[in-house]
Amino acid sequence: MVIRKEFRVESAHIVRNCTSERCSHSIHGHSAVIEVFLESHKLDNAQMVYDFGLMKGTVKQFIDSMDHCTLICASDSPEYKRAIKENSDRWIEFPFNPSAEMLSMYILNNVQRIIDRTQKNNGEAVGLKVNAVRYHETTTGWAMADHQDLAELYLPITKDKQVFYSPAVIKDWGKDLKEVMFKEGMAINPVVKQQIKL
Repeated sequence: MVIRKEFRVESAHIVRNCTSERCSHSIHGHSAVIEVFLESHKLDNAQMVYDFGLMKGTVKQFIDSMDHCTLICASDSPEYKRAIKENSDRWIEFPFNPSAEMLSMYILNNVQRIIDRTQKNNGEAVGLKVNAVRYHETTTGWAMADHQDLAELYLPITKDKQVFYSPAVIKDWGKDLKEVMFKEGMAINPVVKQQIKL
């Protein structure tokens, strides 16, 4: 079974090397809609794949990192990167071009990491999987990534490379998200008192 949770962010970028001169030569913004699809063949104690309320914690904090944020490619000029970092509190520097395609894979990779490193306390499936992520850059254009895309496209590009987050982005993260992203630690879901026997 697959469930879907939607998130929204406002962010800015330049996508170098693309055919549109406006997109490749000018900073521009998007009202992005991000859909995260979770899959499980087991239901939890509430007969859910995963409680939507739990997605408002570390997963939402992580995706919200891109809100009111400038998304930078590490390969861009030092002058451009310095100007952004000096004039914007919120930025993320990626080891890839921040296209919808790459961002969908980046989100999938990290939401799976968060799910894998979360102590689940309500009978959720051990193999809970992020089935796909769809990143709507505009109302008419989106990119969708799955695990095959991670293996074939994302991981070869990002191998041994880091993503850098501005202090203002990290400041908004809770303890659990910092544990998962920086310390190889765990996030912990609340323990749920069982009200009825199903």
